[in-house]
Amino acid sequence: MKTRFLWAAISCLGVLAAAKAQEITPIYRIQGSGASSGYQGREVVTEGVVTLTLFGENQLNGFFIQDTVGDGDEATSDGIFVYGKEDVRQGDYVRLTAKVSEYSQRTELSGVKNLELLKKNTSIPFKRIAFPDGFDSEDAYESLEGMAVLIPHTMWLNATRSLTSDGIVELGSSRLRSPTDYNLPASEAYLQAVADNARNRLYLDDGSSSRNPSPCPWLDADGTCRTGQKVDSLFCVVDQVDKNYRVYAVYEPRFYGNERTAAPDESALGDYELKVCGFNIEMFFDESPLQRARIVNALDAIDADMFGLVEVGGGRKVIDSLVAALNRAKGKEVYDYVRWSGYETTSTYTLNHIVYRTDRLEPYDKYFMLNTVSPTNRKLIQAFREKEHDQVFIFSINHFKAKSGTGTGANADQGDGQGIYNQNRVQEAYAVLNQLNSLRYYYGTEKILVMGDLNALYREDPIRIFTDAGYEDQVHRFSENYTYCYDGQIQYLDYSLASPSMQPFVTGATVWHINADEPAFMDYEKDRDNNEGPYRSSDHEPVIVGLSFASVANRTLVSGSLAVYPNPAKDRFYLQMQEAGKVEILTCGGLRLKSQSLPEGRNEIDVRDLRPGLYLVRIRAGKDSVKMVKLLLL
Repeated sequence: MKTRFLWAAISCLGVLAAAKAQEITPIYRIQGSGASSGYQGREVVTEGVVTLTLFGENQLNGFFIQDTVGDGDEATSDGIFVYGKEDVRQGDYVRLTAKVSEYSQRTELSGVKNLELLKKNTSIPFKRIAFPDGFDSEDAYESLEGMAVLIPHTMWLNATRSLTSDGIVELGSSRLRSPTDYNLPASEAYLQAVADNARNRLYLDDGSSSRNPSPCPWLDADGTCRTGQKVDSLFCVVDQVDKNYRVYAVYEPRFYGNERTAAPDESALGDYELKVCGFNIEMFFDESPLQRARIVNALDAIDADMFGLVEVGGGRKVIDSLVAALNRAKGKEVYDYVRWSGYETTSTYTLNHIVYRTDRLEPYDKYFMLNTVSPTNRKLIQAFREKEHDQVFIFSINHFKAKSGTGTGANADQGDGQGIYNQNRVQEAYAVLNQLNSLRYYYGTEKILVMGDLNALYREDPIRIFTDAGYEDQVHRFSENYTYCYDGQIQYLDYSLASPSMQPFVTGATVWHINADEPAFMDYEKDRDNNEGPYRSSDHEPVIVGLSFASVANRTLVSGSLAVYPNPAKDRFYLQMQEAGKVEILTCGGLRLKSQSLPEGRNEIDVRDLRPGLYLVRIRAGKDSVKMVKLLLL
């Protein structure tokens, strides 16, 4: 009898021990609310749905599981990483025994045993959360570590600099723009933009555990992965590696938008007659046939009547070769370049050059090269005569001091967002502006176009020196755009600044996005496919401006960029307004026949209902400025 009771007691203890061994520790309790788990080093039994497996070659060799209910506590994560290749699939609901550990600051389970498949095809409980608001602190990321998350809105692809090395791209809730591109340096708005951009960065990882993943993820049919693309409804799992948080896609993201184009947008240039392009061609020394092919194909597709080229290296030998190659692409000798003196046949530094179509333009009088503010040979000015309408305008192509290197004194980084050598660029801007103020008398024209890589963002000091003097960037005038991408942020470095007297003759402006959005691994030095198209021919975008002098003989320039043309007119005329205002058409006796409010820019006025004769056009631009112009209708 005693023996029977003894065996019963032993059996009961065994049942209790087995029950204790099977006690479930929920994932959220393992994770806890701190940076590391309170269960570290202990063996636990837990369960959850498999949200993502990373068993591929060179991947993390593990999977994520998540509690399907959770504890409702925003401070604790309901998901966790399980290290080890097990026979599980996404949607499996599993129970397992494993040891809790911290690896690279990630709480994880390892040494899996007793894995049981309890159910298949279980729904994944994605947590809907907006970015960046739901990821606004390290604590917020920590509370999501290991969890399946749905970001339900559109995300933008902003950077690919770590794509080929680590399989990582950078996403954001919008395209990030460099703070001084739209805020004054050191202003409160600038500081806020810096903070906003810093938190608006989400790193999408392909789950590879090795460097240089192959094949490279997220490439499109052209073998590229362009920034500026978008993805909707990102389903992902949040992970931590050391101090860095990242996400892995649960479902393959579908990027769309910002496709390559074969040529610039001609419609953005308006009704132009001349096309002028400013283009930094990135250290072109004509040493690589692939680089030359890309540059020539880009220039050929742009098909400009004038190119202001920046970073042309190698002296006379290189520009001779480049112009010859461009003429071969055109099938005839149509281009020449301004042959300024004082430079070597070959050189180890870069220069600026002006290339032009000889059938439409010719240099007018002599050139001027500004070298009083270094760098030298990078601020070239030449007037041109447009042949068809016998009009003279001044063209200035520039390459200001870069933000790289080490500056001292006033050229050191002032911490205001303008970077190194800002004082140098300020001096260059004043030097160019002062020279142009003098040359307008020398050349006898107020029509001036300043282009080139000024290495300053739109709200920085060097650009404001020009805009304060009445110059207006024509790309800004016609659209919101960008010419460069740095640190995942788009910005302006390249400009088309027109004087007030030049602006009425500008019909449009655009930027051709063939370079800044392309990943760096598409550079001619790195591209294994040796693609000769225009894409990634440089790191800067070409800026293109349309000009028309067709109505210049019949154009009445009222003041600044306020102009009426053609005059005489038939059926319609155009009014170029620097500010929004109002126009009235009167008889010579003062009787008002028409009245119309007009926005800033180029406006068409329909006069088909008026008889031929002489009329008065009264223009109110802004609040107080009233101008009167005689208009002859034919």
